[in-house]
Amino acid sequence: MSLYNLADPAVTLPAQLVVDTSLLLALRPGDDNPHAAAARAFVRRLGERIAAYELVAWLPLPMLQECSHVILANGLRRVWEQLDPATRPPNWLKMYKDQPDRLQDCLPDLTRFRDLLAAIPLTVVRPEDLAAAPAAEPLEERMAHFVQTCRLLPQDALILAEAERLGVRAVATLDQDWRRVTGFDVYTCLE
Repeated sequence: MSLYNLADPAVTLPAQLVVDTSLLLALRPGDDNPHAAAARAFVRRLGERIAAYELVAWLPLPMLQECSHVILANGLRRVWEQLDPATRPPNWLKMYKDQPDRLQDCLPDLTRFRDLLAAIPLTVVRPEDLAAAPAAEPLEERMAHFVQTCRLLPQDALILAEAERLGVRAVATLDQDWRRVTGFDVYTCLE
């Protein structure tokens, strides 16, 4: 299949695509991804097509989990860094394990992110969506296949396995690893 430059406003959009964590995290205000502006413009185009019922943008549940984990872990790191170095735990994870209520300080970041996603809007892939689709092989075997053939880490391979199960052959990402993917159209920044 093909690589498409998501930074190109003239690039044709598919009827369906699956979104990757890297694209979603770049949407946050102040994100330092060098392609954040292109990601925001691309997602605005997606949102317009979604609103016109011309496109479905799928969000696999593992991507929502990964985004949430990154946001909360980064928030906990910031909380830990603000503590007195002489008395704080040795790392942010130890702080969280000993003081789980610190997570409350990070929840507003997660709420803002979920509101941002709702504004697009994305369609979350639920387990029943995958169960309803015919499957030649179990999801975990397809994931292993994509790890081996595309040399992707398991989280990215799972996205492909879920997309395949949904019958979707297009993904949007800012992750350069996806350039190795075959059998799918990949929308990414090509600069």
